[in-house]
Amino acid sequence: MKLCKRLLACLAAALLLLPAAACNPDQEAVLPQDPPEATTPETPVTPEVPEKPAQKPETPEPVYELAFEKADYVLALTENAGTMSAVATLKKDGAAMEGTIEYTIADAAVATCAEGVLHAASAGRTTISAACTADGKTFTATATVTVLAETTAEKVNALEDVSLFGRTYLSAKRLVLDNVCTGLEVAFCGTELSCKFSTKNGRIRYFIDGDTEGTAVVKPSGTLKIDGLADGVHVVRILKASSPIYNEIRLAADPLSTDGIFLTPPPKSDLKIEFLGDSITAGCGALGKASEKQQTIENSDPTKAYAYLTAQQLGADFSVIALEGMCVKDTATCGYEKYLTKSVNSSTAYDGPYDADVVVLALAENDMWHATSNDFPNYTVEKFAEDYKAMLARIREKNPEAFIVCIFGMMPASHTTLSQKTIEGAIADMGDSKISSLSMLCNETGANSHPNAKSHKTNAEKLAAHIRTLIP
Repeated sequence: MKLCKRLLACLAAALLLLPAAACNPDQEAVLPQDPPEATTPETPVTPEVPEKPAQKPETPEPVYELAFEKADYVLALTENAGTMSAVATLKKDGAAMEGTIEYTIADAAVATCAEGVLHAASAGRTTISAACTADGKTFTATATVTVLAETTAEKVNALEDVSLFGRTYLSAKRLVLDNVCTGLEVAFCGTELSCKFSTKNGRIRYFIDGDTEGTAVVKPSGTLKIDGLADGVHVVRILKASSPIYNEIRLAADPLSTDGIFLTPPPKSDLKIEFLGDSITAGCGALGKASEKQQTIENSDPTKAYAYLTAQQLGADFSVIALEGMCVKDTATCGYEKYLTKSVNSSTAYDGPYDADVVVLALAENDMWHATSNDFPNYTVEKFAEDYKAMLARIREKNPEAFIVCIFGMMPASHTTLSQKTIEGAIADMGDSKISSLSMLCNETGANSHPNAKSHKTNAEKLAAHIRTLIP
């Protein structure tokens, strides 16, 4: 009986295992195992890192500056204008430093210096140098010294003792300012200067003692009076600051007078730059805003355009030939012909001299507009390329040794890859190593969709930097 009970128990256990074998007949039976003993994990040990020494903050190198109060000192061979203080100051991080400054004059025949005071010796130009040692370092600075001789009102009004800029000319013994930025520079010792002129609606801008901003005057005619100046030596530059489309400015007979004495003007720069361009070069819209759709005499000024600003930055003598709508050859406003005339409003031949060290050719905007527009079906890019080469050949003929800089891109029509390839291709065909090209900043946010004054300034900086690479 006990045996039967054991057999029945074994049979029941076998029946309980059958379903598992049917689900996975190949699986081996897995016997249950005791769970592993629970263990407490060990706390990881962080290795000791040696402490870094505290770093002291870096002390910037001090900035030193030794500079004269002026870049140019102008004296006269007169009793009350033959001396001038020319003290230089040494600064460290903007604060004045104590130190002995020694002064040296390059040409003692022109001027001398004692304890920082300049004394005129004879008419001419030289340099004054300052040297100072501080904190174990030596610093130097240099300024220009110009000594002017006395002259007469008769010589000044006969234009013998004034400096002329641009293609000025005489008509009925009157000095005519027609091209943009034409004008004169006069020196005197006193407190005021007057200049009599006539014009229908021309604009004048005058600059006193190296001022670069200038003061604009717009009136039909009369007397430009500059007064209230400190009694002493002054150099005044008077320029035509309007386009030829607003008529000429004509000086009167014996136009210049002063309450003091006239002086011979400072010598002009040895570097002369000539510019040939269109409305951009003429300063169209430079002082206006994009909302102003028309050019006016008030919103336009060539003395605020890139050409004059470039000459300013380089301290160069200059001549600017520019007129709205000018092309190389296409249309009657033809730069190829106007380059040979004394004024863009005249057909009279310019009798020279053609003596530029650098000629800047800024014609391409109107040309490329014509060459790529359906409004001018008879003018093509290929024709422009041939005209451009002819223009370069004419400039080279008149200026055999000059560097020629071809600029483009200041407005959309010439600010294209096609324009660049066309101009650079024409230059390559000339085979002239002294011809280069320069792409400029494009801008239309001045009046009449022309470049504004800010972009002109940027382009002047770019062009001046390029010219510095050509002229040591």
